[in-house]
Amino acid sequence: MSFKIISVTGAHSSVGKTTLCSVLLENLKGFGAIKFTKTALYTSVIDDPDVIMQQDKDTAIMSRSGAEKVVWVKSSGDDLGNDLGLAISMMDGLEGVVVEGNSPANCLNPDLVIFIVGEDGQIKPSAREVSEKADIIVINSHREINDIPSIATLSKKHARTFRIDLIKKLGEIDKFIAYVKKYIK
Repeated sequence: MSFKIISVTGAHSSVGKTTLCSVLLENLKGFGAIKFTKTALYTSVIDDPDVIMQQDKDTAIMSRSGAEKVVWVKSSGDDLGNDLGLAISMMDGLEGVVVEGNSPANCLNPDLVIFIVGEDGQIKPSAREVSEKADIIVINSHREINDIPSIATLSKKHARTFRIDLIKKLGEIDKFIAYVKKYIK
């Protein structure tokens, strides 16, 4: 298996990207993680364990979920391609990487793009472009939903859809993980 890049994107903040990354990292051995945070002025690519493991940080959640290595990319986006390239080079020797954030999906050529949408179907305008690249759509909901408005048109790739309650970690998780593993092989 060659190095794989899985991009975890979402309809808006707090839709469940970090939680879905943790589910993936619990099930994909030999993977690292990259957390992207948009900043106004500066860029940093951080792998210092003291920073990564700060309590209540997404990076700490990813590390505790089984990531072999975690890198936090803070960038204004002006040179995001190079920033991500540096972060990926820090994953040398791993099977692959789970990358959280919408902007990286536009800079990288991920092997798999996962887009998370809440049960309300709301998508911020800047997330629409990345939704069209989705190979998988995860509907984050605690209840059965027959139809989310516009779900059929989210992806131009006829994405496979899974319903997962990311708060309780219930739903089609086993089917989702099996599909991801098969997809990236």
